[in-house]
Amino acid sequence: MWNNWQYRVLAILLALACWYVVSGQEKVETWLEVPLEFVNLPPRMEITSGLVSKLQVRIRGTSNQVRSLNVGRLAYKLDLGKINVGTNVIPLVPESMTITSAVEVVEISPTRLELVADVVVSKTVPVKLDWTGLPGDDVQFRNATVFPDSVTVTGFASALESVNSISTALVQVPPDESLTASGRARLLMPKDVRTPVSSVSYELQFGLTTQELWVKMNLEPVRYETFSYTFEPKFVRIKLEIPVRLLKDKDWRENLHLMIDPGSNPAIGQSVIAPAPRFPEGVSILEAKPEEIEIVVQRNEEFVP
Repeated sequence: MWNNWQYRVLAILLALACWYVVSGQEKVETWLEVPLEFVNLPPRMEITSGLVSKLQVRIRGTSNQVRSLNVGRLAYKLDLGKINVGTNVIPLVPESMTITSAVEVVEISPTRLELVADVVVSKTVPVKLDWTGLPGDDVQFRNATVFPDSVTVTGFASALESVNSISTALVQVPPDESLTASGRARLLMPKDVRTPVSSVSYELQFGLTTQELWVKMNLEPVRYETFSYTFEPKFVRIKLEIPVRLLKDKDWRENLHLMIDPGSNPAIGQSVIAPAPRFPEGVSILEAKPEEIEIVVQRNEEFVP
């Protein structure tokens, strides 16, 4: 029986070869993980949500063909050329993915994507200075300036839709009695909004709190040796704007003087002049009755050449 052992071995090898060939042609199905690639995305448009990086793909083919696939080179290419701003429902269909003519794509998971797209835009908005505090008592705010007073911001259209201004970080005015406060303030940017400017310079201007009141004041003449003069009337009624802190001094009126001063070389005879105020800083005349005073100037005889 051992005389034909060579034929027996050959028969076994042929059987194995047939089995291998037949088994290699057997249809099989399997799941593969492939990357998702986006192509033809319109300029300045971005996907803000719904992105996935991998897909599960079920394929069918012979075992030999499946084993010979180069999985590292497989990808599902999704064409975004017609995507719109907002939510886009995009189906993922097996027909859009071709591996080889011999291997069939049966199913893709997930079957669709909900991609939210937005476009990047820019616009210029004013800068709003956020501040608090006063430098002292009886002080009021007058004016605020910032530089630059506007900035160009960039972001998604949906994020910029409600952005009408950019605020600064809160500035605390020091209580140092100064009527100005200046420095730099950091800009507070909303989410998904950016600008090349990180901070702005600012200046706050304050003034003394004032009160308006009418006062009757005597006119005080300025004396000169070379001439003399008379004037009428001897007093005026004036409407003053006075700092409140000055009014807290019970003797505040003693600091107010309204002078008649024709100058060192006036015209001889009759003329009219306006009273000259000598007031503390912050006191100003709003109205006077009368506004001008009649004076009569004559030379002193001892100084006539």
